[in-house]
Amino acid sequence: MSLQTQILAHFTSKNIHLSPGYIATLISSIHPSPTTCTPALFATVENAFLQSPLQQCSAPQSYLPIGLPNKHNITIPGPTLVQIIHVRDIGTSRLAQLEALEKWLNEKGPQGRRVVDLPNEDDGEETGIPNGTQEGPTVGKSMCKVLLEDGQGERVYGMEIKSIEEIRVGMPLGCKVVLERY
Repeated sequence: MSLQTQILAHFTSKNIHLSPGYIATLISSIHPSPTTCTPALFATVENAFLQSPLQQCSAPQSYLPIGLPNKHNITIPGPTLVQIIHVRDIGTSRLAQLEALEKWLNEKGPQGRRVVDLPNEDDGEETGIPNGTQEGPTVGKSMCKVLLEDGQGERVYGMEIKSIEEIRVGMPLGCKVVLERY
């Protein structure tokens, strides 16, 4: 089994359909050229996928159905790979969201001039971001409306039925999401 086929099978097992041409280009750009699939190679490909736009890396079988923006109240057959373009909390006023974002930016302070209290090495505490903390502002949320884009550039709106903690105002945009039918 070729290297490209193994990588495509790895991502397909996660319901992520990538373009064979994208994988071939990515493999050829790695120096020295890999000869076997290793965890480091999978990590490199995964990182490149997360950093690249969907129009460049996704395969047609992961696109949204044609004409979806003209249809309402339908179930999307999955898996479909999309990225988040915009998030709006429809349960909180825009003014409240802006105030919370401004407060977060003001509390964050100027970059490079913050006082950081580092624990002593004797304390045995871990340095870095603890698990469960999110990068970016935490604005209280109720229900979010998200603008999603697939690999063709087709855009649709989606609504949270149940709160998803990672989807919030102020999150890094461009996050990739796999929509699956349950």
